[in-house]
Amino acid sequence: MASWNRLPTPAATAADPSASSRRPLSRRSLLGGVAGLAALGGIAACTTSETFDPQVAADIGGDDQLPLDPAPEIPDDPPVVTGSFVSQRMAGRPTRWAASRPNGVTGELPVVIVAHALNTNERSIFGTALNIQGVVQQYVDAGNPPFAVASVDVGRNYFHARSDGADGAAMILDEFIPMLENSIDLNLRTDRIGLYGWSMGGYGALRIGALLGSPRVAAIAASSPALWGDPNNFPPRAFDSYADYQANSLFGQQHAFSKIPVLLSIGMADQFYTYTRQWAADLHPPAAFSTTPGGHTNRFWRSVLPEQIEFLGRNLAR
Repeated sequence: MASWNRLPTPAATAADPSASSRRPLSRRSLLGGVAGLAALGGIAACTTSETFDPQVAADIGGDDQLPLDPAPEIPDDPPVVTGSFVSQRMAGRPTRWAASRPNGVTGELPVVIVAHALNTNERSIFGTALNIQGVVQQYVDAGNPPFAVASVDVGRNYFHARSDGADGAAMILDEFIPMLENSIDLNLRTDRIGLYGWSMGGYGALRIGALLGSPRVAAIAASSPALWGDPNNFPPRAFDSYADYQANSLFGQQHAFSKIPVLLSIGMADQFYTYTRQWAADLHPPAAFSTTPGGHTNRFWRSVLPEQIEFLGRNLAR
């Protein structure tokens, strides 16, 4: 189990001016420290010098370029650290990543890997529309065990090997997770992780979970997973061919989740509602299934995020 400690409360910091100078993992130290990551297995990890702007991150639509719904502002969000590496699993392209640890804690933390939706990127989950780092901070401030969040850009890959030579899931497993594990500055443990994803990333989180299995995966929370249940009716963006669908569809693979706690959240008006219910019906034991009025939108995804964070945090702490 990870060892962590809470930093002084704001009141204690005010009483002791030196306390703020002792706070580890400040944005500046992270940006400087991660830049010094050594090459790992052929990947050179580095941070960018740009400032993370949550509004810019929010200016990317959800799946199919859906309109954004603003989320309530959360004060004192934790900093988001960004970087990049050259990914051999993504056909040698520069690949960006982003990560955040909650404020007020030190020491090694477990991590939730976020798989992003179509037409979004590694920054979108940290933008103003979804603001996962703020939701995690509220969870930690309520006295719950802390964890970090990290995401990486897979473009439109759909988290499996494609005809262009890229494989987002393999990149996460073989390059991104080892990079996080070996970052002294991020100070994360990856021997037991959580997985979260929405839309395309919901499918991605489930597929990665099936590949890793238990006990490596503590829990999976998926919002509106893009599950295509008809082998004769799927979009080219998701699978290259019928054979590709047969090789990578999660239908028929439910046994892989028999020892992994799964939370599925989907709106009743969502385009994937029927397929998701069909898929979940063959999970044994059954998944936690959360459904409320809502569609395939940021408004719905943000509304269920606190429940998903609690689910992931509770299972990571076991």
